Amino acid sequence: MRLFARFAIGLGLMLALAAPALAQAITPAQHDALAARIESFDSAMRASDMTGIMGVVPPAVLDEIAKQNNITSEQLIAAAQQQIDAAMANITLVSFGMELDKAEYKTLPDNSTYALIPTETVMDLGPAGGGKFRATSSTLGLLDGETWYLVRVEDPQQVAILKTVYPAFADVVFPTGGIEPVAE
Repeated sequence: MRLFARFAIGLGLMLALAAPALAQAITPAQHDALAARIESFDSAMRASDMTGIMGVVPPAVLDEIAKQNNITSEQLIAAAQQQIDAAMANITLVSFGMELDKAEYKTLPDNSTYALIPTETVMDLGPAGGGKFRATSSTLGLLDGETWYLVRVEDPQQVAILKTVYPAFADVVFPTGGIEPVAE
């Protein structure tokens, strides 16, 4: 379980990143762009491709994480790749998915739109690690200009970074995630 918790924390930091808000519809083009972004992230996750995984995180968030650690964004991505390679040596990704059809769309006070997308990850830590675990959370779909970015929001540290970089999220309370064993 400790290895899974470290991986979940690491993944949360890698993907660095609800108050009452009015629901807002998105255009079909925005929906398609968000679906494409999710698909690219899904492919990167399955391949343990940190460049692809980090490519869905807003550049301003990556820059802030790098700044807080006194490294460059490139060094951050390289370090994250080493961490995921080490973590995945003992973990099998059983399934991963975001349910875009169940996303909640909300509007911030500055009229920008965001989505909260239910996300589920199932990993097998093997018999020594306690078997299979299911992590449920929400992924923030952040529309910055015309580009969708994805940020996991169950980690308070990444939420603090998100709110530093995007002050419009200051009063948003994000749902918490959970981890549970999966019975065979």
